[in-house]
Amino acid sequence: MHPERSRTFLPGWGVTAEVWHPFARPGDRLGGEIEPGTHVVGWSLGAMRALDFATRNELGSLTLVATTDQFVRSHLHLQGWPARVLVRMRKRLFEESAQAVLEEFVSQLFAPGEPIVAPPLEDDLTELEKGLVFLEHYSVLGNSAAIRCPVRLLHGGADSICPLESAQALAHVLPQAELTVWPEAGHAPLLTQPDRIRAWLG
Repeated sequence: MHPERSRTFLPGWGVTAEVWHPFARPGDRLGGEIEPGTHVVGWSLGAMRALDFATRNELGSLTLVATTDQFVRSHLHLQGWPARVLVRMRKRLFEESAQAVLEEFVSQLFAPGEPIVAPPLEDDLTELEKGLVFLEHYSVLGNSAAIRCPVRLLHGGADSICPLESAQALAHVLPQAELTVWPEAGHAPLLTQPDRIRAWLG
């Protein structure tokens, strides 16, 4: 990515945009709304938000970590999560402990052998619920070809949240895509391999 371009960093579900703080430069923005022409760096839910936006709006570029073209399972997308899991998570946020739901989810971010690194967690229940609703309905299947900007994808080969097959399928249908795979990484290489992520971001 061009060193003078400012970027907007978007976080994954349950995590605040501060997770990207170590990688930001002066002029970069952590979180917030996506605007046309923006160079977006997104992880997980943030990457999906950026892809969804890019099907309807022109972006400068997309640099995406651990993403997929659809989050929930369907007859067209067998690698996704069952929708009922997201519905149950939404219910538990309000009826049980949001902290417990978050901790359970975060425990799935890491592949065997990776260090467990605690990310900055979101404490706004409205934001958490909104994110789960987005994941339940998110899909760029069938319209990913509308994403015209350059897209760099990074995916862990041991990602259990968004399996590698999803990223491979996405890279295949995007008009301008480059996929990098770190075979040993899970869903959160920005937490477990920050120096390598920094070099990859450029």
